[in-house]
Amino acid sequence: MSQVDITLKITLDDSEFVQVGEHIYTTYESLTREEPTIHFIGNKCLNILKQFEGRLTLKVIKEWQLLSRALDQTCSYSNRWNDEKIIEELINGEEHPVSWYVHNCCVA
Repeated sequence: MSQVDITLKITLDDSEFVQVGEHIYTTYESLTREEPTIHFIGNKCLNILKQFEGRLTLKVIKEWQLLSRALDQTCSYSNRWNDEKIIEELINGEEHPVSWYVHNCCVA
């Protein structure tokens, strides 16, 4: 059995993805099977990340995703988080414990 490499070209509207280095974050989950540098995110996450386009790094996105999960697990699901403030802190290189985010990023 032989293998064949196929190059895939896709076209997305600017509002349908965020590019961070060589990585693409999009709401089109089916694309993640085609290319390891394409990552699925929900519409809400895409809208939040678009605000910071050009300032994001893979490290910031991964830390934000982990922190969001930690906040959801340690606090009530009825809480809402100021994701913009969280991402801004991460972009600025600020290092805080999860408890700092609980006290400073919860939206009443």
